[in-house]
Amino acid sequence: MNTAMTEALIVETPRGPSLAGTRITVYSVMDYIKAGRSKRYIEQIMLLTPEQVDAVFEYVEQHREAVEAEYEKILRREAEARAESERIMRERAPYMFELPPEELRQFLIRKLEAKKKAAQTQNGNHDPA
Repeated sequence: MNTAMTEALIVETPRGPSLAGTRITVYSVMDYIKAGRSKRYIEQIMLLTPEQVDAVFEYVEQHREAVEAEYEKILRREAEARAESERIMRERAPYMFELPPEELRQFLIRKLEAKKKAAQTQNGNHDPA
């Protein structure tokens, strides 16, 4: 694929370099590239054409240093957001992280049954539906 064709298929957006006409960024495809997925797999999973996938691979090769640096920033932000989300969840529902999976499952079933029973009582013992 030539450089002009790559430039036509990859456009700069506020979210970063993206495939023209889509919301798919180069960084979205990077997850699959880093995982060692084949071009064919990426085409199928992301519903892309072979030309689009080739354009992403070529863009990454041409701008490797900048793409890798930005991709690492994205991964760091994602990890920080995940950690913050987990911290909030631990504050709001600490039991979810302390119980073994089967005990947690049973706890949540009991909680759901109690809510269902309360709704039925409120509805005069009629089905909540």
